[in-house]
Parts: sequence; C-alpha cells; structure tokens
Amino acid sequence: MIIPPLPTPFDRSGNLDVEAFHELAQIVEPHVDGLLFYGSNGEGVHLTREERALGLAVQTPRKPAMVGLMEETLAQAAIALNEAANLGARVLVTPPRYYEANLGHEGLLRYFGGIADMGQAEVWLYHVPANTKAQMPLPVVAELAQHPNIGGLKDSSGELARMAFYRAQNLGIKLYTGHAPTFLGALALGAHGGILAVSNLAPKPYRMLLELWQAGKVAEAQALQAEVEPFGRVLAQGGFVLLKQALRHLGLPGGYPRPPYPSESPVWPSFQPLLEEFREKGWTVG
Repeated sequence: MIIPPLPTPFDRSGNLDVEAFHELAQIVEPHVDGLLFYGSNGEGVHLTREERALGLAVQTPRKPAMVGLMEETLAQAAIALNEAANLGARVLVTPPRYYEANLGHEGLLRYFGGIADMGQAEVWLYHVPANTKAQMPLPVVAELAQHPNIGGLKDSSGELARMAFYRAQNLGIKLYTGHAPTFLGALALGAHGGILAVSNLAPKPYRMLLELWQAGKVAEAQALQAEVEPFGRVLAQGGFVLLKQALRHLGLPGGYPRPPYPSESPVWPSFQPLLEEFREKGWTVG
C-alpha cells in the first residue's frame, strides 16, 4: 500500500483552511491506498485541539484512514484517540519527547500500551527520530508488537538495520517505511508498503516500484528506485515547507506553512527540475 501523510493547508495568515483540506484529500485519495491526517508532514503539532477536530470533521475518506497522535501524556493522548475513533481511523503514535530521558523502556511500554489498552482505535507505532529526536528502542518495539491492539509500525529513520531486525523478530504486525530513498531496501526486508511524503505529489512511480518488487522483477525495481531516489531525497531535505510549495506549483490546494515557518524552501531550485521531470512523465497528481 502507498499512503501519503497529507499536508494540512493554512492560508497566508496562518489560519486553518478547512475547505482546502477537504479538497486536497479528495484530489489525492483516488491515487493512493489510504490517507494519513496530521502526520509529520501534516503539521499536527501546529494545531489547537479545536482545529484538529474541525479539520477531521470535514473529511470523508473512502479508503483506510490514519490520524497522527503526537502527544506527551496518556491524558492528552486519550483526547486525540477519541478524535481518530470518531473518523473510524487508526492512530499513528510517536513517543513522548520533551522529557524522553525520564521515560526509559518501562515508560515507553506504559505509554504505548496504555493507548492500546484504551481500545478505541488500532495503534501503529511511529519511529521518526529526525523530527521527534526520540528513540524507539528495538526491544521496546518487539515487546509492544505483542499487544493485540497494536497492528503496525511506520519507521521513517531510513535505517535498514532496523527493518532487518523487525523481519528477524517476525513481529506479526504490518511494517511500513516512511523513507522514500530506501523504499526498495525496506521492501526487500519485509516492509508491506510506504507512508511517504512523495506520494502526495507522485504516487505512481512508487506504486510501480512496489508492484515490480511484488512481481519478482528485481532488476526493474532496482532501476526504478535509482531513478526516483533524487526526488525522495531532495524532498526529505525540504520537508513540509517544500512539499507545500510543490503542491502549490502543481496547482493543488496545499496551502502554506503556519508562521513562523517560511512559505518557500531554499531547496526549491534543486527540487523544481525533478518535479517537472516527473510531471512530464505523467507521474504527478497535478
């Protein structure tokens, strides 16, 4: 499966644009296998509680939905979990990060296990150290995977050694990568698909890559991975600011980042030619 972490559009003044949010979801959804709201590229940490609820209230996904849960305590998590449950969505949960040093393994088990015990939605673990600066120790992941209400894991670290560990442990949960430059490597190590920022812009080549691998066409998959690698790598450098700029360039309602973040990325001159090349190939959404 190919799932995009959908950006959350704000207008130039930084106000949540719910109409654009709904419109963007409607445009992207037919090209992918599901939608992630309020993931890392969805700026979930930039929203108030009221805005989170308002943004989800306008969504009408027809395919499987996920909602990012990036909280610090179980009390906060319970509110976000209820929002996701109302949408019929899974939750993608990052570890607490502000006081991470005080948690330890047992604290992480209490946090993720406590959310899973609430039983309102299926829980997926989310390892994204580039953003959270928090770690998900491998023994903790292996233990949490035994919980009956923890059904998946997204690893955006790009560390293929972690993917190898997950496969060796036979965790019994769905494994997804969030790192486009190592997508094929993750598939080779047991990933079921990708939750990829690039799939907001160009899901087609990544679906092709997945299908080639599943069909056993390894050489063709390797060639395609080499072709798309610069696109994923440069987009990762620019993050959500670059993603929104690229969506606007394609005429899609991606909106703007919320201040103080800039509306344009310094990486754009490097990314624009790659985006235009993908558009010429018919690979982009817009």
